[in-house]
Amino acid sequence: MKRLIPLLLLLPALASAQDRGELAFNKACTQCHQAQAPTRPPKPVKGIRTPVAPAMDQVVRKKSLTQIHAWVQSPHRFNAKTACDTRLLAPDDLESLMSFLATVTVPAEPPRRVLLKQQREQQVVERTRRKKAEAEAKAKQSQSTNQGKK
Repeated sequence: MKRLIPLLLLLPALASAQDRGELAFNKACTQCHQAQAPTRPPKPVKGIRTPVAPAMDQVVRKKSLTQIHAWVQSPHRFNAKTACDTRLLAPDDLESLMSFLATVTVPAEPPRRVLLKQQREQQVVERTRRKKAEAEAKAKQSQSTNQGKK
């Protein structure tokens, strides 16, 4: 219980930091990026601009948070032709944005049917490996018994 109390006291601060990070993302990044790639392509709506840059969950898979942090600080240093404008971010918002990206872009757990399919495939591979090892052991045993009879 004693360990739980400090964690409970930190929850509002963590939620506030998450909210600040989301606000920073919405202020500076959502014109071009989405936090997570949609599972289905969105239907175009007249008058609403769709994000043209990659979703941040895809970026986080390719780049580390340190690299993204450096990019957000000065994107034109890395790519002079980029349309990324992070000047709207206050220096205090940068850390909140990074923690938001670290938590929001964590890939979702795959559906149960995908997990079951992966488990089934692993079982088939294991069974095949076991049968092959047994066949090799039998072949080796039969060779050793045949050599003793000669």
